[in-house]
This record gives sequence, C-alpha cells and structure tokens, in this order.
Amino acid sequence: MTRFRILLTSFIFLLVFSLSAQGSLDGSWEGFMTVGGIYSNEQLPMQLYLTSEGRKVKGRSYVQLPDGSTLRMDLEGYRYKDLSISLTETSFAGDVTNDIMPEFNRQYQIVFKPDLWDPHLRGYWQEETDEAFLPKRRRGRMRLTRQKKKGV
Repeated sequence: MTRFRILLTSFIFLLVFSLSAQGSLDGSWEGFMTVGGIYSNEQLPMQLYLTSEGRKVKGRSYVQLPDGSTLRMDLEGYRYKDLSISLTETSFAGDVTNDIMPEFNRQYQIVFKPDLWDPHLRGYWQEETDEAFLPKRRRGRMRLTRQKKKGV
C-alpha cells in the first residue's frame, strides 16, 4: 500500500508540473510571418519575446527584413480565457544600431496552443488603421513555436 501511495503521489506531482509548464506563454517564440496578403507564401523570419501577468501580455517583436536588417517593436495586449491573444505594436524599439522606422503599426490576433510536445502561436496580423475595410490594408499570417531553453 505504501508503494502505491508513493507511485500515486509521484504521478500526481508529475502531472501538475507538466500542466503548469505547458500553460505558460512567457518566453521566446520563433517562426515566420507572411507579407503580401493573407494568402501569400512570402515569409519573413519573426521572433516574439513575451511576458504575461494575469491577462496582460507584454513583449517585443523582431522581424528580419529582406535586406537583412531587423525591425523591433514593443507589444502590449491581453490573453483571453479561450487562449486567444490580442497584441498591438505600441512603440518602435530603436536604438543607435537600429534606425529602421516601420511604415505602419500592426495588430495581432493569435491563438495560443499550449501543447505539451508542440506549443505554438498561430494567427494573423493586420495594419493598424482607422479605416478597417480599406482594400489595400496590409495583413498576413504568422506561426511561431516556443524556443527551447538551452541546457534543458
């Protein structure tokens, strides 16, 4: 009976630890975003670094442009109970080595899939503008996977 209790306790501890680890949005995510429209296959490498506190999400995006330069933007938004995330670029994160100003800011609508084996973010981005139904409004898709921590 004691052996069974030890085994059961170990299993419950492992299960609780696994479930809490898979639900975390915090960390580094890497993948791509498409440009040229929702149905475009033209991809740009993209990284997100996100932190969350309750429902509030903050972070920074890094988009590798075709000329090799990197566009960095600060992000803020919310995570909802259905694991969807809404993020908006709030400010240009430039410095002495980064003087690339974006042509426009983006809004992101993302679904967080906290899968134990393949956690990923998938969603869409769109140009932030007052006229939501402009035919030339820029938009695209994105897919990112969680980056593994080194040494783990």
